[in-house]
Amino acid sequence: MPNTVHSVIGENGAGKTTLMKILFGIYKQDSGQIFVDGIHVSFKNPLDAIKHNIGMVHQHFELIDDFTALENIVLGDEESHYGFLNLEKSKKVLIDIIARYNLGINLDEKVCNISISEKQKIELLKLLYRKSEILIFDEPTAVLSPIEVEEFFKIVRKFKEEGKTIILITHKLNEIKELADKVTVLRKGKVVYEVDRENLDIAVLSKEIVGELETVIDLNLRADIKSEVPFIELNNVTFMQDNISVLNGINLSVFGGQIYSICGVEGNGQSELVDLIAGISNKTSGDINLQYKGISLVPDDRLEKGMIKEFSTGENVLLRNYKHNYISSDKIYSTSKEIIEKYDVRLPEVNASLESLSGGNQQKVIFGREIELDNNILVFVHPTRGVDINATAYIHKIILEQRNKGKAILLITSDLDEAFKLSDKIGVIYKGLIGKEFLRNEFSDDTQQRSAVLHNIGKAMIGVNVD
Repeated sequence: MPNTVHSVIGENGAGKTTLMKILFGIYKQDSGQIFVDGIHVSFKNPLDAIKHNIGMVHQHFELIDDFTALENIVLGDEESHYGFLNLEKSKKVLIDIIARYNLGINLDEKVCNISISEKQKIELLKLLYRKSEILIFDEPTAVLSPIEVEEFFKIVRKFKEEGKTIILITHKLNEIKELADKVTVLRKGKVVYEVDRENLDIAVLSKEIVGELETVIDLNLRADIKSEVPFIELNNVTFMQDNISVLNGINLSVFGGQIYSICGVEGNGQSELVDLIAGISNKTSGDINLQYKGISLVPDDRLEKGMIKEFSTGENVLLRNYKHNYISSDKIYSTSKEIIEKYDVRLPEVNASLESLSGGNQQKVIFGREIELDNNILVFVHPTRGVDINATAYIHKIILEQRNKGKAILLITSDLDEAFKLSDKIGVIYKGLIGKEFLRNEFSDDTQQRSAVLHNIGKAMIGVNVD
């Protein structure tokens, strides 16, 4: 309906993205009918959907890195004059749209040089440029910091005020409370529950999403086993990229038996810090000391950095196993089955490629692979991004178990609830420095104390000094 936000929620593999891809013309349904504005439609491809004013922002952005923002936005719908591209005409239209929605995008910047939140704004501009009235968002806040999430919420509310219809796929219950006028729950490809905003009960909704919550986790079960020396230690480490200082004399210590979370607005040095610890990049100055050589890493971009999407689960897991010169098909099959069963990966069949899985199930494969390496240093970058409630609880349980085995865990997260649940210590990174740290006893269950720490973390994330 116009002027509404309709949220679609469910576990990974429940069919949410598949359903939206049918509506957007990427897939063709096997049966049933689709009506848009009361008119029966049949889409052969996304261009048919776009002609009916439907637009979709995918979970993984559909952008060309070597194109500018402007070129990405107009691609497939270019203005021309006597057979020549008229980008200036399109640019004038887009400048007005950018000002109207306060999007703050440089249209001449190449996509490879911009942040994740800016890439999402480009995807939004693609919809607005085409005058889409039905907007589909697939996990739109999964890659955003808390501040960026608030900005996105403002944009969605403006869309709603303008009479647009918004379909929001999310795993986050707080987003549903914040935005949704109606909620539909999918489970195993079927609609199992629908509720309007006025009758929304989060406890009931949670139960409907998972059926019965299988994973129970006591986050207070913490063994007191902190190592005497840090497993990860950075002393005054700097990192220069294109003559720009990205890390500015950063100091960091992560001990065995400790979960150290780093929070901050995207683009303040998190990815460069991870690359240095993992040996992907070299420091400019300072010292990096690791007690153990083996590091398990769940990267920030599972598609680009964490897997070969055409490979199966077993093949992707065995990519990290250097003990074999030859790997048989039986070994690949048995490895696939082991990860699938242990980490509840939902997929069409055992040998399916990872590109055929939902984002959350891809994440479970990568997470499971890194845990099974049994390394003493674990680096998790947004480990529950795009993952459903039950799987998130299970991942949190495993992370805590690894901590209680005496392993050192560095957690990079934009989810402050996640940081509060798991961390022994939280460090806030801003412009390549950890400016403020908070110990677990500072963000206890005391509501007033927790609220104060949350406020201070928020201030530290934007560079405000915190006493």
